[in-house]
Amino acid sequence: MVNPFTAQAKISRIQQDVLQPLYTMYSGQENIEHAWLLVETGRAIASHQSYIEEVCGSRLVAVIFKIVKLLGGADQLTAEDFDRFTAYVTDGGIKAMIKMLLAAEKEKTFVDELQHLPVNVRQNAPHMLDKSKSLHKDFITGFFKENYGSLNNTPQKLRDNLSKSNDFIERLSLLAVENLKKASATG
Repeated sequence: MVNPFTAQAKISRIQQDVLQPLYTMYSGQENIEHAWLLVETGRAIASHQSYIEEVCGSRLVAVIFKIVKLLGGADQLTAEDFDRFTAYVTDGGIKAMIKMLLAAEKEKTFVDELQHLPVNVRQNAPHMLDKSKSLHKDFITGFFKENYGSLNNTPQKLRDNLSKSNDFIERLSLLAVENLKKASATG
């Protein structure tokens, strides 16, 4: 069960670990390829996978989200978005995502992993990826402004990583749509 008294600290730690490879400057980061930074991100997510799954399966978290929405918060995230994301995580999507991020051939692995997920998760994937791209861009832009004062003050390498990550998410969304079209044509 998610402990509401320690959740904020735990989530902050996860956020820091997951954002570190792509979105913070550290020694040598300037010369590391985006694909490898995705591997490092995948490793960070994997190290917190069980807690992420626990949070997404928590009734307490679902109730808190509904209260936040009722009070006018989480403007960009609808109840349907929340349900899509938590279903994705709890139905094996996070495991598939980690496998894809760790793979050398990420796009091929993504398509292969989609085949092993429940039908509802495959149908959910394009919508979830589209929404995650928007939320990712907004969140990381805010993270940069918080840490560097403005987007223009953010190191170019980090801005490039954001652009490449957005392109990558967009490509995955297109692959998910293609996958659905192929499945409906054969089934």
